[in-house]
Amino acid sequence: MKTPRVSSAAILAALLLVSSAIPIATSKAQSAAGSPAIATFIDPNSIDVAKILPPPPKANSAQARADNSYIKYSNAAATDNQKLLGIAASRDSAFDYSQTLGLWFNPKILPKTATLFQKVTNETKEAIELAKNHFKRIRPEMWKVTGDPEKSDGYCYPSGHTTRAYVWSTLLANAFPDERKALHLQARQKAWYRVVLGRHYPSDVRAGKTYGTFLANKFLKDPEFQAEWAAVCAEMKQARSEAIPPSSFNP
Repeated sequence: MKTPRVSSAAILAALLLVSSAIPIATSKAQSAAGSPAIATFIDPNSIDVAKILPPPPKANSAQARADNSYIKYSNAAATDNQKLLGIAASRDSAFDYSQTLGLWFNPKILPKTATLFQKVTNETKEAIELAKNHFKRIRPEMWKVTGDPEKSDGYCYPSGHTTRAYVWSTLLANAFPDERKALHLQARQKAWYRVVLGRHYPSDVRAGKTYGTFLANKFLKDPEFQAEWAAVCAEMKQARSEAIPPSSFNP
């Protein structure tokens, strides 16, 4: 996998990423007590992951040996700056894509977008856990020597960060087709960093790309998601149109 280039402007945008409390998802239906239940667009438990993803490489197979070699090479070849960028990218939010779309893409000015993406993220997390618990691939131990602050030893196939990255980038590309290439490049960067940090094998992130793309398209086909997505797209496009272009600033 070729190392993507990261510009200083992109690094700055990532460092300026806005963090914010995002509203809890509201429901499709009310519970018997009258309180809202969690919204469900895709019902992760209905997904047959074995029909979507191939099993991970078997231990000691040629592909498993290639996975191990690649993860060691990637870590050895990575610069300290790339490792730091990988740790930053692992903070993991849909609004990381402000690096591609611009600083207007943040939850403070996009409340509808923040709410919907939180619902998507919650359901995606359930789908990821379902897949990981199905395949039960043990995580590589390379991360223990990379300085990665994450401590979880959970299963690694498919990569959760990669799955989320491609869910978000695919949805955003649906809203902004002109940014499709750049959005998917950022998703690929996120995936590559997971290998650099020793958290995942290459086959984990390949599976994450497949799974994330599948889940995003499943969201886009859901009628209730479509209803909310229309309002979110309108909100994002208005914010984008009102954003001051960087060329307008006079230092």
